[in-house]
Amino acid sequence: MAKFYITTPIYYVNDVPHLGHAYTTIAADILARYHRMKGERVFFLTGTDEHGAKIAQSAEKEKKTPKEWCDEMSARFKLAWDVLNISFDNFIRTTDKNHEEVVKKAVEKLYKKGFIYKGVYEGLYCVGCERYYTEKELVDGKCPDHQRPLEIYSEECYLFKLSAFQKALLDLIKTNELKIEPEERRNEIVSFLTKEKLTDVSISRQKVKWGIDLPWDSSKTLYVWIDALLNYLTGIGWDGGEKLPEFWPPTVQLMAKDILRIHATIWPAILLALEISLPEKIFAHGFFTINGQKMSKSLGNVLDPIEQANVFTSDGLRWLLISSFPFGKDGDISIERFYEKYNNDLANGIGNLVSRSLTLASKTKNLKPKDKNQNLIFKAEKVWRNYERYLEKLEFESVIKEILNYTAYFDKYINENEPWKLIKNNFDKFEEVIYNLCEGLRQIAWLIAPFLPETSDKIFEKLGILSTEKKKSLDEAKEWGSVEFKKIEKGEILFPRLKTK
Repeated sequence: MAKFYITTPIYYVNDVPHLGHAYTTIAADILARYHRMKGERVFFLTGTDEHGAKIAQSAEKEKKTPKEWCDEMSARFKLAWDVLNISFDNFIRTTDKNHEEVVKKAVEKLYKKGFIYKGVYEGLYCVGCERYYTEKELVDGKCPDHQRPLEIYSEECYLFKLSAFQKALLDLIKTNELKIEPEERRNEIVSFLTKEKLTDVSISRQKVKWGIDLPWDSSKTLYVWIDALLNYLTGIGWDGGEKLPEFWPPTVQLMAKDILRIHATIWPAILLALEISLPEKIFAHGFFTINGQKMSKSLGNVLDPIEQANVFTSDGLRWLLISSFPFGKDGDISIERFYEKYNNDLANGIGNLVSRSLTLASKTKNLKPKDKNQNLIFKAEKVWRNYERYLEKLEFESVIKEILNYTAYFDKYINENEPWKLIKNNFDKFEEVIYNLCEGLRQIAWLIAPFLPETSDKIFEKLGILSTEKKKSLDEAKEWGSVEFKKIEKGEILFPRLKTK
């Protein structure tokens, strides 16, 4: 049986969950649900990054211990993912004792192999990021995230021999043995590795209270970035030994483009040094702005996913975020457009078709399969072919368009066949049309399942087939016209129209 291992980055607990975090995590969840739907064994990993002096400072400011602060902030991420129906298989925390112990084993192995050595590192350091930057990484001479000048730090530390892997990394990326998508991101990394010389990177700092001490030198604490990267192994059960977990390597590692360079250089270099196979694919999506502005606490435009789910529903927010612009590109969102898109796609689109169809279907008692309509069969087959092709390529916006076009196809089918007339003068034909509409809804419920999991189940429930559909393989689900609809209920409106506030 095929396996599928997908990761998101682990999120820094000093941040609060926002729509940027939700965007990556929803995309990963859609892929995880789709591959489960295909019958594959899936592992979906996410979690929180919880070490560092900055976290200890935040805890002290709140008059809490670092552990109490991390527990509270990590729980906020878990709550947000619960509200958004994120179906992760493990939520790792870098303060998990098992993770800390395995990280120590891994760095000690790198040290003994000669990939870590003692030296002096001098560079531009951002206290907020707890990391060094090169001149070329800065924006207007400032930290790209915190928009403030950096300090020149010089310290005795231990360094990882990243420079030793330059040629190997470039060759692996050029030959697609380490696949980076979209193409423009791959080209950026190839260009960077061709034009810039990789320098060895500091992996330690002078001892701080909240972090992992180096096993061979307790006066030094491991930098959080190496600790964080190793979560992709520890999160699926790696014990630091030669034997790798069954789900390794990752099928897709999903992230925003701002952390691609670390994941395309330092991360694979660590794996090569440890003689561990590389991820199959790294996919870096774009950023989005809100009303043309970058999300910022100072601007007050950081949007809470829980608050937005309360407005648009959990399913609604999942749909709106993933379909607002092409995945992999930069884009812009606005709450005004969210209202418009919610009403167009969900209230007037999928929700209206379900309501129209089930209002008519409720006039029947038992709908059995009729003579199969070849046009409807061919249409369904074509939709599924496109759907699977687009999802394999992470083209979510194309999948969304396919689903909406299929919804419009059945709206047109109702208008052309006028079942409200057939019920009066041709009841057999009326039942045939209604059966096809219910079968169309069943197909749509399957198509939307990775995107709108609650809505999918509600449609199955309205059709009286929830328990039986849940037991089906995808091949069985795609077969047109073999289901009997015995108990159809119109029920509540799936997506009531919203008035823009």
